[in-house]
Amino acid sequence: MQRKPQFAANFAVWPVRAGVLAVTMLAFALVVGGGGTPAPRAELAVECAAALIAALWLLSGSPAATYQRIPRAAWLLVLLLAAIPIIQLIPLPPVLWQALPGRAIEREALGLVGLEATWRSWSVAPNRTLSALLSLGPPLLLLLLTTTLERQARLRLVATVAAIGLLSIVVGAFQLNADDASPLRFYGLTTPQLTGFQANHNSTADLLLIAMIAATVVLRAAVEQRRLPGNRAVVLGIAGGVTVLFAIGVVLTASRMGIILLPLALLASGWILRPWLPVSRKVLTGSALGVGGLAVLGLLLARDNAVIGAVVARFDFSGELRPQLWQDGLFVVRQHFPFGVGMGNFMPALIADERLAAVRPFLPNRAHNDFIELAAEAGLFGLMSLAATAWLLGRAAWSALRRSGQGAPGLAVFAAAALLILALHSLVDYPLRSMSLACLAAVCAGLFMVPKVSAPDPLAAGDKS
Repeated sequence: MQRKPQFAANFAVWPVRAGVLAVTMLAFALVVGGGGTPAPRAELAVECAAALIAALWLLSGSPAATYQRIPRAAWLLVLLLAAIPIIQLIPLPPVLWQALPGRAIEREALGLVGLEATWRSWSVAPNRTLSALLSLGPPLLLLLLTTTLERQARLRLVATVAAIGLLSIVVGAFQLNADDASPLRFYGLTTPQLTGFQANHNSTADLLLIAMIAATVVLRAAVEQRRLPGNRAVVLGIAGGVTVLFAIGVVLTASRMGIILLPLALLASGWILRPWLPVSRKVLTGSALGVGGLAVLGLLLARDNAVIGAVVARFDFSGELRPQLWQDGLFVVRQHFPFGVGMGNFMPALIADERLAAVRPFLPNRAHNDFIELAAEAGLFGLMSLAATAWLLGRAAWSALRRSGQGAPGLAVFAAAALLILALHSLVDYPLRSMSLACLAAVCAGLFMVPKVSAPDPLAAGDKS
């Protein structure tokens, strides 16, 4: 009977390292959290894992000393991202919610059953908004964890991204040769595309692009720590082989935007390995564009292959439906501006406001433009939150790049390039709606920030470039 208090007392000072928790959380999210909202069980598993990781973090070590290390910018980001869905869930009196744009039909429908005078939230469908709020848990936890870490622990996070990227290629290679009943088709996909652990091949392309850059960061760190020889032939040989492998994986995803963004990832990788590349910035840029051009040429020459042929066919834009989705999405924005319909409610709002001339034989699941979708769900307040988030991250990124000194900044370049890839892809898709990529983006944001108390600069320490 006396053992339980003793166990609790011992557990309270059990030194669970934040770095171990962060790596575990990131790896689990990258492998399990790629299904999106059509895979609620997988998302729930990641959210439960985040709750467990948070509990271990809270109960271990000295919580006060750990939380003091979290910079104010990280707390402000948490507030910016979580405030809108929380506010959208607060019940409003009838006089307020009935005055919101686009709620006339709902008011009339409730009037038929005598419920028009009940209190309703800002969100049209509060259960969807609650789900959206809960999905923020894992990435926000990873953001806070990352900001407390020193450089070596941050390198382990980056190495985890590279390792999961390589594992995704291996799994994807088996997927391309598997039949429809294969257990490797985690989300029931049957198209000849490399998807790895993601349900969306576009998300897989983003993960592989970011993992390519992560691999060069790990390679550079291994050389600086004398775990690998610094000979130019060795470094460039390893980097070239890994880069080609990731580039092939990106092409096999058949993601058009992923292939278009390939030169950006190559440029970031080359910038990180610049000490071993006796070339100028112009040559690096030209090389990245040249590799991208050669990849496109290779696709054209290999179109007889079924998989490659499917990739080439993706660049036929004659039946592209995105412009129609964007038009309908902007109509939803105008109908509910400036308040929006509530986080997670874009799809029902789109179906309700969809033009008859654009009715499709399938249900659209997203706007295929995350900025339009954010404007539809959170209105002007969401766009203001996005602008504030971009300003905070831009300021932190600029400071991190300046702290790195001369040459390739390593972790800072990785984080900046990764967030830029996700932002650019968000113009035509919805990468951050994947919990895997949202967690990855949160880690990248955390890499820009240094621990607040008694810690050396984690981005500059040991990064002599």
